[in-house]
Amino acid sequence: MRRYWHKQPLLVRNAIPAFSLAKAAKRPLDSPIQPESLFKMACDGKSESRLIQAQPWRFDTGPFSAKALPKLTDKNWTLLIQGVEVRHSAAAKVLSWFRFIPDARLDDLMISIAGVGGGVGPHFDSYDVFLIQMSGRRRWTISQQSDLSLNPKLPLKILSRFKPETSWDLEPGDLLYLPPHIAHEGIALDPACQTWSVGFRSPSFRELLQEGLWQLAETLEEDPHLENRYADPDQIASSDPSEFPSQMAKQVKALFLQSIQDKEKRGVNDFWEKAIAQYLSEPKPQAFFYPPKKMLSLELFLRQLESDALVIHPQTRILTQGKFIFCNGEEVSQDQSVTICNLWRQLGRQKRIKPNQSIRAKETNTLYGAYLAGWLRFEKDPKSSL
Repeated sequence: MRRYWHKQPLLVRNAIPAFSLAKAAKRPLDSPIQPESLFKMACDGKSESRLIQAQPWRFDTGPFSAKALPKLTDKNWTLLIQGVEVRHSAAAKVLSWFRFIPDARLDDLMISIAGVGGGVGPHFDSYDVFLIQMSGRRRWTISQQSDLSLNPKLPLKILSRFKPETSWDLEPGDLLYLPPHIAHEGIALDPACQTWSVGFRSPSFRELLQEGLWQLAETLEEDPHLENRYADPDQIASSDPSEFPSQMAKQVKALFLQSIQDKEKRGVNDFWEKAIAQYLSEPKPQAFFYPPKKMLSLELFLRQLESDALVIHPQTRILTQGKFIFCNGEEVSQDQSVTICNLWRQLGRQKRIKPNQSIRAKETNTLYGAYLAGWLRFEKDPKSSL
């Protein structure tokens, strides 16, 4: 993180040693997710998918019919599947390896499967990315060029002038990290080439400030001083009545700054951090949650929790900010006991809580509400249809 994160590319040969060990034992490994499974994901409508074909460039979005997908032996095509960590435990496991970076930044795992010559053209990303080779070989060419202008005549965001500087052939188990805005191109060298991409959220400051301001606007309803009407006893006679009064501008600006200072005096100096953490805990728009098929009463829920671990749904996001805890955009720490908050923190850190007998039956329990919403489930329960 000190040397490479957001600073320079990093190639890690044999990042997953199992591939080279298996090859040395003459029992080579393949990707834990077979092409047939990826094609099904592209067709069932439960995952965001894109099909890109070169020579000439074409771009289509799923879901696809089986007939619309290319054969593994065809050339110059790439199929992209987003959010595979929700669909397959192996992808979820690989994504968990990257939690040395805060969850507020971690996004999802995308799988690219391609025929020989397949790729998405020379491009750049606005976020960090780890590229893990899982099947076949892919040739990556990168450039730290400053010219990132795009070709306006193509249906994809492809660089107008790509000037390759470095090239590597990645084999299964190799990993390439690229910081934002590094120009790069990956071309499949073998049929059914699979590259797993771990991407990161990179919201604009506009997004973050807008969310903070929305949260501030909602709290203004609680401030009785703002019910006072605007008054201007010092207003002088105007020679230009169309000009906006400077006295009004000064008063409104002063009240805006005062409202933030008042929160700090009341110990809410982490207001902005809280608002942004709540926003970043919201799940992706494509996330779907289903309640348990057999809903337990609170009493039965607590009884099962005594013997069964509680785990989070793969699309559930949990973020903590000081004393506040957020799950899927909702504050789940308000009016909760220390016991409940500690269990939520454990869920945030470890994605699961062990069987537990410490919850009192009559206390307010946001864990149970999250279970009813499908955000949490018992480890021994059948997984959702996703």
